[in-house]
Amino acid sequence: MTRAVVSVPLMSVVVPVWNGEAVIRRCLDALSRQTIDRARYDIIVVDNGSSDRTADIVREYPDITLLAELTPGSYAARNTAIAAAGATLIAFTDADCVPAPDWLEAGLAAAAANPDFGVLAGQIDLFEEGAPGARVYADYERLFSFPQVHAARGNCATANWISRAEVLRALGGFDAALKSGGDRQMALRIRDAGHPLIYVPQMVVRHPVRADRAELVRKRRRLSGGRWDRTRDAPRLARVLGVTAVDTLRRLRRAAVSPGFSFGQRLAMMRLTLSLASVATGEFVRLARGHKAARD
Repeated sequence: MTRAVVSVPLMSVVVPVWNGEAVIRRCLDALSRQTIDRARYDIIVVDNGSSDRTADIVREYPDITLLAELTPGSYAARNTAIAAAGATLIAFTDADCVPAPDWLEAGLAAAAANPDFGVLAGQIDLFEEGAPGARVYADYERLFSFPQVHAARGNCATANWISRAEVLRALGGFDAALKSGGDRQMALRIRDAGHPLIYVPQMVVRHPVRADRAELVRKRRRLSGGRWDRTRDAPRLARVLGVTAVDTLRRLRRAAVSPGFSFGQRLAMMRLTLSLASVATGEFVRLARGHKAARD
């Protein structure tokens, strides 16, 4: 009697999702159109407690694995996938992202060229969708979001990230207690363990720009919550406010001197920088009073 040979994929692509019915199909279609053979990778979607039709949409794809993780937070969802994945390499992207057709092909080439890598952080191109807001919001996002080119400093976003499964498991995965900021924390832990963080511009993922004020405010509250949760030493409030002040000054300078923007655009970005710094300050005060970090 001959036994059937079960093919183990070389790479597992992990997509955490929460209430993503409006975007998940676009992401999965892009992942299904990759230029490498479909047998070389599998796709794992982790539903993080959605209350919409997200899970029903994912079930329409018979070759995609759907898992559930009810602990709130994308890092808890990613850890569930890390534990379940059978591949040697694990690639992460987000439910609202659109990977380029050759994303995985470029990732495999970079992995072969850098066998000891810790993280391969690819290029993230921003695109606008929906009704556009004022120009300043898109300008601000393009200037400050996803500095993957500085991956070696720990600026690695899970919107476009590949790691070896053994490295992720050896370090215990992401900090599931965090709602934001776990990407950088995990990347720095990987670097401190001796595995290089490498920027790979050939690995391209498209990410929607947050082109209105409400979206940017939600993002800043979420990021502030992540910083609060990562800051353990006292005086906690003073520390996070100090970091925010320094970051705000850096952003003001960058907005003032970055080429390619008119004087009016620079001034508008500087005003928005100060406004979002105020949002962060208010969120830190709220958290200091015992409230929990925002999830969205």
